[in-house]
Amino acid sequence: MKASISFPELQNIVAEKANQALSFAFVDSKTVKVTYPLNLGFIKKDISANLIIKELTGSDLLVQLVAGMGTDTMLTTVLNLLKNKIPEGLIEKRPDSLLLLHLGEIEQVKTVFEKIDIRDLHVTDEGLEVEGALRQI
Repeated sequence: MKASISFPELQNIVAEKANQALSFAFVDSKTVKVTYPLNLGFIKKDISANLIIKELTGSDLLVQLVAGMGTDTMLTTVLNLLKNKIPEGLIEKRPDSLLLLHLGEIEQVKTVFEKIDIRDLHVTDEGLEVEGALRQI
């Protein structure tokens, strides 16, 4: 079984839930480019980083953020900004710009993981695609 979410759908969810205007673009089958429009009044600049899918274990997704020098500092800043906008325990910062996303902490996603054994997550030209199988009841 395959399910997908398009980049525009993902952008809308992030905008609605976290009040952040992010955009997403395909890089390769395991990498998505994430862009954030920084607007400090006198400075307007797009900040981009590559988000690389490293491993999916159960409902935990390990990703690496690559944005050149200062990635860890940027990551800490972003996580502090999002602290009150995302569920507690959802993101665990690891060394080397790695993030462990506990997707089971998101109520709607938790239900999916209870019913489907997710085997792969990859990036397509249009968005993200998951492959899995229904769990035996």
